[in-house]
Amino acid sequence: MGEGFIPDQHGRFDVRLPDYVWSDQALIHLGGLLRSYHDAASSFPLNGRHWRLEPRKPIETICHNDLSPWNTVFRAGLPVAFIDWDAAAPGPRSWDLGFIAWRWVPFWRDEKCEAHGLPKGVPEKARRFQLLVEAYGKNPEIEIMKAAIERVRQMLQHMRDLATSGSAWEMELDQRGVLDEGALEVAWMEEYARELVLPPGATS
Repeated sequence: MGEGFIPDQHGRFDVRLPDYVWSDQALIHLGGLLRSYHDAASSFPLNGRHWRLEPRKPIETICHNDLSPWNTVFRAGLPVAFIDWDAAAPGPRSWDLGFIAWRWVPFWRDEKCEAHGLPKGVPEKARRFQLLVEAYGKNPEIEIMKAAIERVRQMLQHMRDLATSGSAWEMELDQRGVLDEGALEVAWMEEYARELVLPPGATS
């Protein structure tokens, strides 16, 4: 355990991923792939189904609920499929979109971006956010940002609960400061939410 953690600040910035994960083309393909999945899942019959997670309203599709790079299959550097469906549950499209935006744009502080070798600054993140949501077929919206903030906050609380209960992986993340870093990312999203949804060159 612990293999691959970026050594900066004792692994606080999580593990390093291959460079192809962060390409603009990967982000565009990701948005299109998510839209195709959401459209297909929107007609899935819900009656009599039982879900590991509580369904979330408004119900528009079946959300994956954990679309990280680890749960994505790549081919030639581009995302082509999703795996690990145990957390799937009915919910709004923005629930998945917000989570993906946080994890893949990514909505990280400059210090973490620098540690991963990624571009810094709100304008760059706004540009990539627009690439993602336009590939999905939407425009950047404050509702997606609100969903991202709530979804990440919920996830962090779940991971803290697991750490408290003695789960080894979450305990390690907590000890390294990864969960504290996540809380700072939530605060970062709250601070810059409106700037992130503005068109390029626009001012609030």
